[in-house]
Amino acid sequence: MVIIDKSRVHRLEVQCCHYPNALSSDIQMFQHGFFSASFNRPKTAFTFRVLDDFLLDNLGCGTLVMNYYSKLW
Repeated sequence: MVIIDKSRVHRLEVQCCHYPNALSSDIQMFQHGFFSASFNRPKTAFTFRVLDDFLLDNLGCGTLVMNYYSKLW
């Protein structure tokens, strides 16, 4: 899974719980501080920290998504 954080872009192995009564993968990730890029079989997630930082950058400086993303690499 690709995890996008304020520090950089990470590629990590992530396993969600799949027991019969387990919450969906996107909800499990949300509870651990990640926002999934998709709700069915997520392959990319953003930390709330990077979302907050982008919002401040965007509102304060007008930073575009592609410019913000390029500085994480």
